[in-house]
Amino acid sequence: MQTSRFQTFDDGADPTTQGASRLAALRGLLKDRGLDGLIVPRTDAYQNEYVPAAEERLAWLTGFTGSAGTAVVLQDKAALFVDGRYSIQARDQVDGEAFGFIDVTAQPPSQWLRAQLKAGQRLGYDPWLQTPASTA
Repeated sequence: MQTSRFQTFDDGADPTTQGASRLAALRGLLKDRGLDGLIVPRTDAYQNEYVPAAEERLAWLTGFTGSAGTAVVLQDKAALFVDGRYSIQARDQVDGEAFGFIDVTAQPPSQWLRAQLKAGQRLGYDPWLQTPASTA
């Protein structure tokens, strides 16, 4: 039986049982699509701080349930960007073996990506979830 790579409403966000397998599944999907990475923000198409359960992409992938954060997944590394309000919560909820923790005020995702990606690599994102300001 093939397991789904997609979020279901029955899945929890426990990184100790789901995090590594979900990260591996996402990386496989990225490779199939010819992408080198993906940005996963904690927002919805309306840029709400509090999102419906069906929009909890970041929690599903990482286990992080704070109201602000962004994950960036590359083929060889992944990082969770949160501000100081969530540094302890992120370390408690997210598999530190799978995700690095980065203070978004010290190094925003755009700066981290410039250092990580090589010329010609392709980064995926959902245009409904990104604003011009969030990609700066």
